Formats: sequence, structure tokens, C-alpha cells
Amino acid sequence: MPNKPGRKKIKLNDPDTLAKIVQLGSQGLTSGQIARCLGVSWSTIDRRRKENAEIEEAIKKGEALGVEKISNALMTSARDGNVTAQIFYLKNRAPDQWADRQEVNHNLDLAGILSNANSRILDVRPDEPGEQLNLQDARERTEANVRTNAQEGQDDYIDNSDEASS
Repeated sequence: MPNKPGRKKIKLNDPDTLAKIVQLGSQGLTSGQIARCLGVSWSTIDRRRKENAEIEEAIKKGEALGVEKISNALMTSARDGNVTAQIFYLKNRAPDQWADRQEVNHNLDLAGILSNANSRILDVRPDEPGEQLNLQDARERTEANVRTNAQEGQDDYIDNSDEASS
């Protein structure tokens, strides 16, 4: 049987290659970077890790070892007095207490604010052309309009609730 054209198939699930995958993953390399180091494409690594649980496990083990090394170094550095490491640790382990930003929720009653503002606007429009209102008359007219509008609003609310219940 003649040889197939193209390059030789690289075996990724032999013990030496799996150990290399773990070692590269522990250094923080991504799957694509591991693929380049092994001389294969990312799609080959991706396809083979789906086909072979040993390859997937080697990649995950390498990632876990890398995280373990860095967290141990961070903890040692924080214990040795490195303030930046201490801050980083606290912000990530207890973000509710140590975060730079605090979330603030504001609840505004916009309808109430607008109603209050509307009640403070003086109605200085004359009823008749040429009529002039003094400030006291404008205040009284505004208060009367606010009372009327409030009563109409209550009537509307009552009417709407009566219609909904029938």
C-alpha cells in the first residue's frame, strides 16, 4: 500500500505528548498556543480533545496546575507583605467589601417629582384679555387648579378601578 501524500499524522494521546500538554498548560498557554508548540493547528487540538478524553484532561490539568502555582505565589507574596498582592487577593476573594466601585441603586418617584414641580408653577394667565393678576391671585388660582386636578386624578383612578372589577 503506497504512502498517503501529506505530512505524517501527529499522535497527541501518547504519554510524552500528554505530559507536554500538561506542562504547557501549566505555563498559562491557551489551546491555540499549545497547538502551535506541538506543530498542529488549533482545529486539530479542538477536534482531538473532543474525540479523546485524555487530551481534554491533560489540557484541564495543565490549566489547574498553572492556577495553583500562581495562587500559591500570590498568597506567599501577600503574606510576605506585598501590599499590591494583598489588595488583589482581597478584591477577588471578598469583592462586596473590597471592590473599588460600589453599586448604588437609586429609586426615583418621577411621577411624584413632576406632580410636585407642577404644583409649584403659578398660573398667571388671565381669564379675560387685558386682565392682570397679582401674585396672590395667581397663587390662589394655582392651588385651586392643583386641588381640581388632584380630585380629577382620584376620580379617574376610582373610575378605572371600578371598570376593572366589573
